[in-house]
Formats: sequence, C-alpha cells, structure tokens
Amino acid sequence: MDVRPAESDDRERIRAIARDSLQSSYSLSPQQIETILEEEFDDTSLADLLDDEDTTVFVVDGTADGTEGVLGFTVVETGTQAMVQWLHVDPEARGGGIATALLDRVREEFVEKPIAACVLEDAAEGGEFLKGFGFKESGNDQVLVGGEEFAVTMFTEGEGTETPNEPTVPVPESVTVDGGDRPVDRDDSVPGTEAPFFTLYRADDDEEAYGYFCSQCGSTDVSADGQDRLECGNCGNAHLADEWDDAYL
Repeated sequence: MDVRPAESDDRERIRAIARDSLQSSYSLSPQQIETILEEEFDDTSLADLLDDEDTTVFVVDGTADGTEGVLGFTVVETGTQAMVQWLHVDPEARGGGIATALLDRVREEFVEKPIAACVLEDAAEGGEFLKGFGFKESGNDQVLVGGEEFAVTMFTEGEGTETPNEPTVPVPESVTVDGGDRPVDRDDSVPGTEAPFFTLYRADDDEEAYGYFCSQCGSTDVSADGQDRLECGNCGNAHLADEWDDAYL
C-alpha cells in the first residue's frame, strides 16, 4: 500500500471514509455525526486543511495493490508535538494494517517530535489501538465542534516508545513448558499493553518459535491469533497493534 500526502482530488473520498467510519464505529447520534462532518470534512474545511502549513494529511492509496482509491487517512497538527487529530479507515478495508501504516508514517515524518493523539470517548477501540503501540493516557479534555462539546481522552507517546514498556518480572534465559526447556529470546520482544512479550523457541539449536513469555506476570499461557494478536491468559496483557484498524479522533 502507498502512504502519501493527501491531494485536493482526495477530498471527496476522505469525506466518504469519515462518514462511514463515524457511523460504524462511534457511539454518536446521527446529528452529532452530521455536525462533525459539516464542521471538519466539508469541502472548504478539507481545502483549508490541505493548505495549512501546520497540518499534514496522509492517505493510504490502495491502487498499487489493485484496490482503487483512498482506503484511510489521518490528520496531524504540528507544533511542539505532532498531534494526531483524526485517523479513519474505510470499514470495508479494516484488518489490512491501514491504520498501522498511517501511524508508522506519522512516526517517520515527525521523528524529532513527540507524538500525541486525542481520542473521542465514544471510540474506545481507538484508545486500545494506541495502547498497543505504547501510548499512555495523559488526561481528558473537551473539543468544541459546531458549538457542541465532545469528550476526548489524550494520549502521548513519551520517550523510548521503540520499546514502549519494560518487563515487570525478570526475563529468564529459558522456561519449562510442556515438559521441555524452552529458550527465551531476550533480544526479540513484542510490545504489550502492560509489558513486552518475548519469543520462546523449541530448543537452543531450533529457530522454530514455540510460544511467548509474558514479562508482566511471567506466564507462558499466551494465545495468538491469525492477526498476530497476543493475549496472556493469566494477567490479560495483550499485543493489539496488528489487530486494531479502527478509527479514532
């Protein structure tokens, strides 16, 4: 997929994605959705966003992968930090890593700035998506759209988000699982909502992964699904970044 700066011709598609996403993922009334669309995504507002030197809009274009047109977008306001204000994915295109690709592009573009985001409290899945990338809740606020106040939760990346959290328990060189000694690769971690997961291998001389060690509680009772989502059955620590392609403000 191609993540690129938005162009003027993308405005109609951006507006349609925002409408479909708000309707499918937010606990908002039809009137509230129309208020947001009229204030933030009408033709004039989008034109102003694209012309604003302090705002960057990225889109994911699926044309190269055989899917016509824009599949998702994000709006980032820049100052002392890069603030993700909108990120929406076409509901029919979710599960393909589009939101992840957009956030990765934001990080690449603003590598020298701290990354932050505000999430409508009516879009809780967006908060889980950010937590999967190591973001932490930093407060609550209100935003005014069309004369109506909407409650938002603020998230910040903080320092060291390449490894967004640290183990709570010591990470051993090996653990005993199913009667066998399973080496723990302490150099290969996957971020979790509470602490990283570390890959287990079948044997010292085997490169085949056997499972995961949860460094939040020390358990190896970690389940994985087809979207690379991990969840510890003992403490609930989870890796969500590859799964959540929902939309958020």
